[in-house]
Amino acid sequence: MEQSRAIVLNKINYSETSLIIKMYTEHQGLLSFIVKGVRGKKGKLRLAQFQSLNLLEIDYKQSGKSELRYLIDLKISEPFSDLLFDPIKRAIALFIAELIQNCIYEEEQNTELFLFLHHSILWLDLSKDSCTHFHLTFMMKLTKYLGFTPMDNSENPLCFDLQTGTFLKHKPVHNYFIEEDELAGWIELINCKYENLKNLHFSNNLKRNLVQALMDYYKLHLIHFKELNSQHILQLIFDDE
Repeated sequence: MEQSRAIVLNKINYSETSLIIKMYTEHQGLLSFIVKGVRGKKGKLRLAQFQSLNLLEIDYKQSGKSELRYLIDLKISEPFSDLLFDPIKRAIALFIAELIQNCIYEEEQNTELFLFLHHSILWLDLSKDSCTHFHLTFMMKLTKYLGFTPMDNSENPLCFDLQTGTFLKHKPVHNYFIEEDELAGWIELINCKYENLKNLHFSNNLKRNLVQALMDYYKLHLIHFKELNSQHILQLIFDDE
């Protein structure tokens, strides 16, 4: 039997009473688990324990030659105080969970990445300030752990080249770049710490454009990355503010 801390990313129905749960684990990276009986009345584990981004401590074992592991037992290591009840935080949590699934495919240990995700989720839950810019800052910070963090190599740049990940004093020959308001916001995100999020005051239109720029940036640097369904839900919430 193996043990690890884990972050819940997704769940799908497997049978009348079972689920397949995708989690990012501290010791083995991205893993999928079969959980039997969780949707029945007699199961030891409960459906509510598998909310997106729940922080768990799990016991599990291999399932023969299958890529699925058997989840034997768990406990919630850091119960949320706010994330499950605040509609904006909840929408951000769904967005982040889908983003992580689109970015990470490896079944291998990456302690620094796990600790970053764990810290970010706890910060989102516990923050008493507005979190409407959190997803942007999270996406920018995550690039460091995925290997394509923006390179600050130009003073007074005219634009940022999304293909090369560099600031330029001239426009590139392709169309994958940002400039003007988006460029200023991009620089703010690079330098922003979570505790300073309250100092960001982007309009909804700028937030929308920066999310799309970050999506394009991810697509250019991650072969299998695709659009997120939760992106549009998140934007609808912000549009209603």
